[in-house]
Amino acid sequence: MLRLFRLSAVLACSLVFLSRAVAQNPTPVAGSETAELLTLAKKIDEQNAKIDLLSQQILRLQRELEHSHAMSSEHAAPAALPVGSPIPANANTHVVARGETLTSIAKQHKVTIDQLQKLNHIENDRKLQIGQTLVIPGPPGSAASPSPSPSPGE
Repeated sequence: MLRLFRLSAVLACSLVFLSRAVAQNPTPVAGSETAELLTLAKKIDEQNAKIDLLSQQILRLQRELEHSHAMSSEHAAPAALPVGSPIPANANTHVVARGETLTSIAKQHKVTIDQLQKLNHIENDRKLQIGQTLVIPGPPGSAASPSPSPSPGE
């Protein structure tokens, strides 16, 4: 029995010793994992470089598009009122700029959106275009009551 006990103690110590030795020595598998990680890191760097290049190309194309749009807006005739629409004598005009809406234009000129839509024959307020010329109605009541002409006796 004592022999069996000693033999099992020796086996247990041997197992502990072997497990520590295996844990301390890197296996060839760990080396291949390191090489694989380095390869992946290199691929990631290459992809990031491609992304940067594409981002620069996108920015350049956006600038060209904006420039060509601005040039075409300058050379194109401003979007006018429908043919045959007389511009009231007391009305001003407004050229639509980027980011403006009928609401902002109406507030700026102190008129209603409805007035702008009717006077400019706008059915869909979302179809405003940059460079479009809108007629702005004059002060309320000025169109309905024309200025009095002097009487012949005066």
